[in-house]
Amino acid sequence: MNLTKNLLLLAMSLVATLFPLSRPVAQNAANQTMAALLNDGDLFRLGDGYTRLKDSLSYDLLRLLAEAQLDVGFNRLEQAAVAMDSLLLCHQDALGPEGSLNLASLRAMNLLNLGLYAAAGQAGADLVAALNDNLPLESMFGLVFIERVGRSLADVPPPTVSRPAHTVSVPLRKDSVGRGQHLYIPVEVNGVTRDFIFDTGCSFGHFVSERYARDAGLRILADSIPVAGMNLGFVKLATADSMRVGEITLRHPVFLVASHDPSVDSLFSYDGVLDNRFLCEVGEVTLDNENGRCLFPAPSDSSDWDVHRLPNMYFSSNQPYVRIAYRGESLDLHFDTGNVKSDLGPAFARRFPDAVAGLDAHATQRGGFGGVVEQRSVTLPTFEFTLSELPVRLIHTEVLLGDPTSAMPDVSGSLGADFVLYFKRLTIDYRNMFVSGDL
Repeated sequence: MNLTKNLLLLAMSLVATLFPLSRPVAQNAANQTMAALLNDGDLFRLGDGYTRLKDSLSYDLLRLLAEAQLDVGFNRLEQAAVAMDSLLLCHQDALGPEGSLNLASLRAMNLLNLGLYAAAGQAGADLVAALNDNLPLESMFGLVFIERVGRSLADVPPPTVSRPAHTVSVPLRKDSVGRGQHLYIPVEVNGVTRDFIFDTGCSFGHFVSERYARDAGLRILADSIPVAGMNLGFVKLATADSMRVGEITLRHPVFLVASHDPSVDSLFSYDGVLDNRFLCEVGEVTLDNENGRCLFPAPSDSSDWDVHRLPNMYFSSNQPYVRIAYRGESLDLHFDTGNVKSDLGPAFARRFPDAVAGLDAHATQRGGFGGVVEQRSVTLPTFEFTLSELPVRLIHTEVLLGDPTSAMPDVSGSLGADFVLYFKRLTIDYRNMFVSGDL
């Protein structure tokens, strides 16, 4: 269940009832423009439009819908909670049953991200109970995840970060894996230090192996937690008093413990995968490939909002996406540094058919939680684009072609480890939702 996309479809269906002819023309124009921007689904255009139109809007519903979308997308979780609570309290009739359900689902995930576990668990349980007779587990596993994780963590405090006032530097290691590379940084839990995969696409909970969980003495709190990877599967939920990345301490970290999978282990083995909620808590990270270091800049070196860093990244369903420009068109790609090499998806092939025309198709494999799948693909010799006007040139980029039964028909692609390694240094700023590099 996509917990964010469907909210963007609400506004246009409300236009006729919300804008009576007695309204001043200027207000009607502002309301209609905002409704169109909400329906368009482009967060960057929505952000620009909201800045221009917010003082001219005559309906709180439109203002709150825009704020909820922008605050979730641009990682302002506390503000998003206020907007969503107001929508559910005051505007359920206008939202309708489906809109209210989508919004309540998004609110439940937001509560989980905020570490308000008991409230998230209750919100998830209420939604599962409302849908249980109508949908199979596969269609609502995200809500079951929220319910089970929230309830199991109800007595665990929210995670908090403590760190020194100076820049923290830890080793950044790369290792060849199949068709690409993984990036690793050292993480210490209970006196056990292991290299974790640096993965911007790991969304909630550090993903670890059963062997590591045993070695590090993690406290198992629950099992049968549904997680979607290559297929739907189940993991255990665990925690510890703290974990350390260099001089940074994260208290009350959350871990998802995966069982041994021979098919995945045949491709690569791992101890742990760092989740992006830790990166959001820290705020900013620079991957210094030239010197083999991962840097967490001093808080004083990065302001809460930098007007020179206009957003080019956003979250959707807890996953980061980065906007690039390809052939003069905007293209949003999943930002997944746990992917050993960037690839493009079926939506890219449909949108740019001439880019893949005449290329020979071949079989390729993708592995991760839930197993390994084989897919048809072609390979672009070069994939050239710009990131906020910075030129990027990746080589031998596979385009997954998909089929009518594909689980990823709308996927445009993923920026993986080779994208990171293209730069001397790559900075990921979760306060300003901005990605930039030095060439």
